[in-house]
Amino acid sequence: MAKVRLMSLRKIYDKNVVGVENINLEIEDKEFCVLVGPSGCGKSTTLRLIAGLETPTEGEIYIGDRRVNNIPPKDRNIAMVFQDYALYPHMTVYENMAFALKLRKYPREDVKERVLDATRILGIEELLSRKPRALSGGQRQRVAVGRAIVRNPQVFLFDEPLSNLDAKLRVEMRTELKKLHRRLSATTIYVTHDQVEAMTMGDKIVILNKGRIQQVGDAETLYDHPVNYFVAGFMGTPPMNFIEGVVEAGVFRSETGDVKIPVENARGKVVMGIRSEDIVIDSKGKIRAKIDLVEALGNEALLHLSMGDIPIIMRVYESPPHSGEKINIDFKREKLHIFDAETGERLSQSMH
Repeated sequence: MAKVRLMSLRKIYDKNVVGVENINLEIEDKEFCVLVGPSGCGKSTTLRLIAGLETPTEGEIYIGDRRVNNIPPKDRNIAMVFQDYALYPHMTVYENMAFALKLRKYPREDVKERVLDATRILGIEELLSRKPRALSGGQRQRVAVGRAIVRNPQVFLFDEPLSNLDAKLRVEMRTELKKLHRRLSATTIYVTHDQVEAMTMGDKIVILNKGRIQQVGDAETLYDHPVNYFVAGFMGTPPMNFIEGVVEAGVFRSETGDVKIPVENARGKVVMGIRSEDIVIDSKGKIRAKIDLVEALGNEALLHLSMGDIPIIMRVYESPPHSGEKINIDFKREKLHIFDAETGERLSQSMH
């Protein structure tokens, strides 16, 4: 396997449309790296640049010690799994998985051994004689992954491979792909728009927006220590609550005046962030809120609250109050996040 390095990578399309801008990233050997962000953020463009399906406007791409900018995709020793599986409908599962190896003139016994090994790893031995139309979505996905495994590449590239699966199967396949990664010890770069998928799968998570890297880290770091307003709002379900206001003389005051909280290391116009689990019901709390809606989720509930004109969501783990009730709440001071209202950059943050 191999380390992947992206250095000052830039892709500009016609009419000055920015694909990616100044991407600098190192993905270590055997690491599972997830590129995540909203549609149009540049994550798939970055993957296609690594694969050689796009040509960078500027910058360098290294796979191992080899600069691959001018090397065609077939010679980069990578394998890519797409969202649409791209299986040949007239071929059996065995033929689909063996096709790339036959093109490269591998000996027949070697091809057979690689395909059978991959099917055993993926648990699809009984599907070898079937054609794609006779397979479920999950089975097709396993065949697509198997077709990548047989090539024994330096780097695996996944472009939203689970998007076409139902919710239950997506969870199952996430687990399977992580087990597969541990078994193969393969350098893996995985693209998704689903932040839950990113947080559960990635050793390293790269958050992109508008073609630029916003933050790189593990799930805990990105959730607890977001560097800006965008990352704070993107990571987590439900999203972080945001309240606009101003800090004067060490006190945050919301624009409506319904929230007043002491804060440190900030002044001027700001946005305060607080996660749903960091709000507590407190009979002595100075913030009064009305419960507009209760979402019961089994072992927890989400309370949709109104603090005057300010909507927020609170998470509780015991029997929740009822819709229409008024309660006193408080925010865990050490869990507050303060962002500059203009730049979105973090001014201060929760301390652990």
